[in-house]
Order: sequence, then structure tokens, then C-alpha cells
Amino acid sequence: MANYDRIAKVYDIFYESTTSDIPFYLAEAKKAHGPVLEVACGTGRMYLRLLEAGVDAYGIDLSKGMLATLEKKAAARGLKPKVKLADMRNFRLNKKFALIIVPFRSFLHLLTIDDQLAALKCFRRHLAKGGKLSLNFFYPSREYISKDYGREVQRIKHNGVEWRDFSEFEDEPDQIVKSSSRAVKNGKTIKRWEFHIAFIYKREFELLLRLAGFSKWRVYGGFKKEKLVSSKQEMVWVIEK
Repeated sequence: MANYDRIAKVYDIFYESTTSDIPFYLAEAKKAHGPVLEVACGTGRMYLRLLEAGVDAYGIDLSKGMLATLEKKAAARGLKPKVKLADMRNFRLNKKFALIIVPFRSFLHLLTIDDQLAALKCFRRHLAKGGKLSLNFFYPSREYISKDYGREVQRIKHNGVEWRDFSEFEDEPDQIVKSSSRAVKNGKTIKRWEFHIAFIYKREFELLLRLAGFSKWRVYGGFKKEKLVSSKQEMVWVIEK
């Protein structure tokens, strides 16, 4: 999986202002009758908002740097985070959760079927009876791939800094995409990094859920629970134990 330590200090420049998913996950957390776990909580974009809303929230992440940023931000807001350095594939917490969330497409950083199944089974073990798992990721779009893959694209611009990506298939049969990213200011590159993701289609994920022991779920086409009808929509999953 991607090592986000290298970009922990600049991550919020680009993503702290991303808020389209927050009302959905906050609503799910407030409905949960028990503690909530955020997997891949990062610098706290979502997690700190859960704490501010009074949610009994816990978090795990694989990056020390991202968690250090989260804890610094929490201290500045007078919040006391309950976060831990852990891998979503094999973490062990002495607690069952009413809700586990994996926002912001973090599940796609699992590149193999074995890793994807290991994570889903680990989530299921940590869910209380009747608990729910909620996560989102994009629907692979042939139109988007043909238009943007193989050329550098400006994703975000904030305070004079641009985030640029060059995406390409590293392993097309296994649906593995490599993104080479860089932050640019005044025409100069100030930070470079790479990460990989694995495309997952709707029916493919349903098979993974069955193999992981789940049998009941809903998939929407957006954070307002729209019907999923197009590859242009975000897949938003709500899975019950």
C-alpha cells in the first residue's frame, strides 16, 4: 500500500477542503448505536469532524506521519483522538464497533484479492452484531481512462500550489493503476510521490463481500444515496453484518 509519510505535511493543502462525503458519513455515525472506527483516518479530515460531532470515534492508519498531523490538529482544537498505527489488513483492537467507515477511496490501495479479502474479513471481525461497514470508491470509467490516462492532469490548485497526476496502467489485466504525482509551485516541483490503486467493479466487490462472509448490502450512486446507474457516479456501499 502507499506510504503517505512523505506527503503528510502537504496532504491537507489539497484535501482538507474536500467535504462532499462528510454529511453522509456523519449521518451514518450519528445513527450508529455504539463506537465508530475510521479506517485510514489519515490527517483527520473526516475523523476530527466525527469527534467534534460527539461521536465515540476511533481511528487507524498505516502512516506515522499522517497520524502525527492528526494528533497535532486535534490538540489545537482541544480534542482527544483515539487513534492507532495499524494495517487495515490485519489490525487487532479489543473492541467491537457499531460502524466501520473507509472513506475517500482508501480501500482501493489494496492491490491484491488476498489483501482485499483480508481487510474485509478483519472489518467483519471487528463489527458488533448488527453493525455496518460503509465505504466508497469510484466506478472505473472507460471514458475517463481514454481521456486522461497517459497525460499529466492538474487535479487541484490551492494557495498557488498545484497537484498534478500522471496515471497509467502498470498491470492492465490485474487492474493496477500507477499514479505519479507532484506538487508544483511557481513552476517548480516541490514534492514528488507515487501510489498505486486497484480498480474494483460493482459485481467484483459483491463477490469479495460474499467471500468475506457478508450477505446483505446496498450500493448507491453517490453520497445522497442516489440510484447507481452510471460509471460516472461514485459507488457508496452500506454493508451489514
